[in-house]
Amino acid sequence: MLLRALNDIWIALRSFDEQALSFSGRAVLIYIIYIVIRNVVKKLRKKKCDSVVQIILSVCVASVLFVYLSYLISLTLSGREAGSRDTRVDIEIFGTWRQDGTLSDFALENVLLFIPFGMIVPLMSRFFKKWWNLVLMAFISSILIEITQLITGRGYFEIDDILLNTAGALLGFMVFWAIYHSYIAFKHESQLPLSVHEQKLNRITLLAIQLLPVILCIMLIYGFGSDDADQSGELSRFVTEKLLYIVNKVMRYNWTAEKIGKMVPLYEGYVRKCAHFTEYGMLTLFSFVFLYCRRMKNIFSFLISFLLAATLAVVDEIHQGTVEGRNGSFKDVGIDCLGSLTVLFIIFIILAMIRFYNANRKIKETMNVLR
Repeated sequence: MLLRALNDIWIALRSFDEQALSFSGRAVLIYIIYIVIRNVVKKLRKKKCDSVVQIILSVCVASVLFVYLSYLISLTLSGREAGSRDTRVDIEIFGTWRQDGTLSDFALENVLLFIPFGMIVPLMSRFFKKWWNLVLMAFISSILIEITQLITGRGYFEIDDILLNTAGALLGFMVFWAIYHSYIAFKHESQLPLSVHEQKLNRITLLAIQLLPVILCIMLIYGFGSDDADQSGELSRFVTEKLLYIVNKVMRYNWTAEKIGKMVPLYEGYVRKCAHFTEYGMLTLFSFVFLYCRRMKNIFSFLISFLLAATLAVVDEIHQGTVEGRNGSFKDVGIDCLGSLTVLFIIFIILAMIRFYNANRKIKETMNVLR
């Protein structure tokens, strides 16, 4: 069901590429002009201007947000002709669900569409780092979309859409909240300076927040390993096709749909290996952060994180050998371990840079005291 919902969204969004990218490009340009003017005003008032890193990060986040919003608006409003839908108000709650009480593909699509909203919007302002503000904003945004659809005849006004959109935004915010507070805890344990808005979280709450991604990664790996050959092949072909389409769009290769279809079998194996590499890299990252924030020595955090990934890789391949149409592979174990080691190497470099930064900061503080 999830795969069908994602495919439906993908097909719908593809038809709005030119329109959405045009909207988002203009919005990013306006935002950059705003950032420049704001910093010029700060300079004239002799206030501290944003650093280059802050400006780059701000523009990157804004670009992602504008692209998302452009596709969302194109899909729900501007991509439809006015009057193309009958004016209808549906106030029945759970009206778009199946009769057995489970989510229909349409209902799931409404949830998925607003998950990025909950993950990206909080990055733009501290105001939306409080969940009630974010949920209220998602609720209002969804209502505005539904009202506009009704007035212009571009869609129906459905209560279910509003509730499901808001639920999707809340799910996205939960992902953001977990990552954001793990980031704060990592800064705290690394003795990096915290801003006044980055307060230390309760350690019991933090334990649950950081343990959950580890458990979810293990469940994800086990879930993929439990798929039979047909299900696994369908998923890998789906992902490969989408990646080839993105490459074609970005690089402007002008590949036809038929050519992309012929290329899928050629690159499917590489995508599967990259998936192995990525999922075990993610497991290692979450495991290390969990152990690191428990104030465990770095060497033990590195060792336990790798051993967990390597053990799970072996167990997963043995388990795959019992699934219909699939076989375990020592090569996949090697790729899984390589993904884990790569992430640990990156973490090692980051920690080395943090130690260098802290040492320089202490030297500067000492020199200021002596002056």
